[in-house]
Amino acid sequence: MSPQAFDLSERLQTPVMVMSDLDIGMNDWMVPELEWDDNYVPDRGKVYSAEQLEEMDAFYRYLDVDGDGIPYRTLPGVHPKGAYFTRGSGHTKYGAYTENSADYQEVVDRLLVKWETARSMVPEAEIQYSKMNKAAILSYGSSDGACKEALDRLGKRHIGLNYCRVKAFPFSESIREFIDNHEVVYVVEQNRDAQMRTLLINDIDADQNKLVPLLHYDGMPLHAGFIVDRVLEEDAKGRAA
Repeated sequence: MSPQAFDLSERLQTPVMVMSDLDIGMNDWMVPELEWDDNYVPDRGKVYSAEQLEEMDAFYRYLDVDGDGIPYRTLPGVHPKGAYFTRGSGHTKYGAYTENSADYQEVVDRLLVKWETARSMVPEAEIQYSKMNKAAILSYGSSDGACKEALDRLGKRHIGLNYCRVKAFPFSESIREFIDNHEVVYVVEQNRDAQMRTLLINDIDADQNKLVPLLHYDGMPLHAGFIVDRVLEEDAKGRAA
């Protein structure tokens, strides 16, 4: 996913973090070997060329001409028209200094538009879905292997669950739809504070009553037995499964 991260960083013009965890770092046999594509070409995103700059009257670094919150940029030294100043304080969409509140808010609102655009650009979640199932498991990172084994074990007990493996943030529309289509979603996490569950509630306004946290944080690797036992406990309480 590192090449994707570089491309996203260029296209969205923002830092992109690739996150792993200790279990993957110590058990790289779980991860498929890298197959590099020698034909890969980096996607630099919206970058004006010298020819394009030559043809325009003026270049405005923060002007959103496409309505997706992502302005065009230039590379240093390409053309005199492509030069611009950056500021740590307020500026207008044309790149001029301002202390006008409306101008400042307009630029900040554009960043929210870019955030929404990012949802359609980040890697899609891995989803296994059947209309027959009313409950599901949602996970991320190294929890994936244990979750899939747990799904298999639960299936043998005639407990059918759908599955969603989140791969990126902000969350895509498919994750919102996945949660909406279930009565219960067990959110498997390897931390104490249900951090992924909190992100789902805050970022896509997921129904917190549907999101049941299954938290494993005793310092040992997550295993399928833990997930199976916790789902069975919730099932015994009358949760849909």
